[in-house]
Amino acid sequence: AVVSTQSTGVKRAPDPDISDDENIDSDFSDSDDVSSASDAESVEETVQGKRLRLAKQYLEKLEDEQIKTENETEINRDLIAHRLQQDVLAEKGKLETRIGKRLCVLENKFTLKGHRFSPTCLAITENHLFSGSKDGAIIKWDLNTGKKLSVVKHESKKQVLALAASSDDLYLASGGQDKLVILWDIASMTFVKCFRKHRGPITALSFRRNSHLLMSGSVDRSVNLWNCDDKLYIESLYGHQDVVVDMDSFLQERVVTVGARDKTLRLWKIQEESQLVFNGHKNTVLDCVSMLNEEHFVTGSQDNVLCVWHIKKKKPAITQLNAHAPGSWISAVAGLKNTECFISGSNGGNVKIWACAVNYRSMECIKSIEVMGTVNSIVVAADNSCFALGVGQEHKMGRWWSNKDARNKILLYPIALEDEVDR
Repeated sequence: AVVSTQSTGVKRAPDPDISDDENIDSDFSDSDDVSSASDAESVEETVQGKRLRLAKQYLEKLEDEQIKTENETEINRDLIAHRLQQDVLAEKGKLETRIGKRLCVLENKFTLKGHRFSPTCLAITENHLFSGSKDGAIIKWDLNTGKKLSVVKHESKKQVLALAASSDDLYLASGGQDKLVILWDIASMTFVKCFRKHRGPITALSFRRNSHLLMSGSVDRSVNLWNCDDKLYIESLYGHQDVVVDMDSFLQERVVTVGARDKTLRLWKIQEESQLVFNGHKNTVLDCVSMLNEEHFVTGSQDNVLCVWHIKKKKPAITQLNAHAPGSWISAVAGLKNTECFISGSNGGNVKIWACAVNYRSMECIKSIEVMGTVNSIVVAADNSCFALGVGQEHKMGRWWSNKDARNKILLYPIALEDEVDR
């Protein structure tokens, strides 16, 4: 009998073959590949994101550095501009650095003794101090050690009343009772030149700073100009009606002088060939003068009065009555150049350091130093690092008194600012 396969109505599934197995395997393989590719893509995105983040950080850092550099450049430009402005003002002698509140005078560094009679004048350079005296001697001192290096005298051996040293430490000029201006070589202290023109004793000398232009004042009431490079006389300036007892100069071709009993202070503009006359002291004798800068200067008189002047005012900007002890004769003043401070000395037993107010309408004493004797001369180093006092028993111009308790000597004091002392 024949059995029909269709009678049951059930179809028999075909047997799987090798090709079907291969298809199944390939299907699983495709699923794994998709998963691994997705993971790899995820990893790849993370790396790209990190690179992007680092790139952004780097760009931000560059921008910050650029901004910082621009700010520093701007600051540097401001500093350079400020420094240039300061240099220009300094060259014109109009710079003012206010140091009064920070100024410190240290203990006496040296007491120099070498003159038999009263010291009358001093001069100072970067490395040396020079002193002249009524004994006719000129002594060269080492500013760092206080040692006496050499002693010279004028041929006449008469009193030395004035000294001046060039700022480059090359020339020393001296003058006195013999009516001669003698030029010395500082290094060897040998004679260089004798200038003959004055008809009276030499009472004042001054070198223009950073120059070899020498100015001299005399009892003959004239101011003479000398070229020390060519060793030549230049010209004479006339106007004072009495002895030119003191003078000072700074950076420009100018010199300030005081005329004792004619009671005038005169500013000589050499290039312009003109002079300005200032009046302020009354019924007295002007004895000393010094510049603070090219626009301000200070005078002292025999009636114990200090005056501070401005170049554009005929009358004093500041008048300080009874500046020293009652009855004192102010015999010397010296300005700390390019500052508001100056030093005054007298026969009253002390030396005072003064500071002017910002508007130059008042001043105050910020330091007083006891000194026995008459202070005949005060000099300040060019960098305001120290000052020296020439102290004697008598006044440099006469013998109106003689203090036997005093000693003829030179005192040297260092100057510092508070922040420098703290270091």
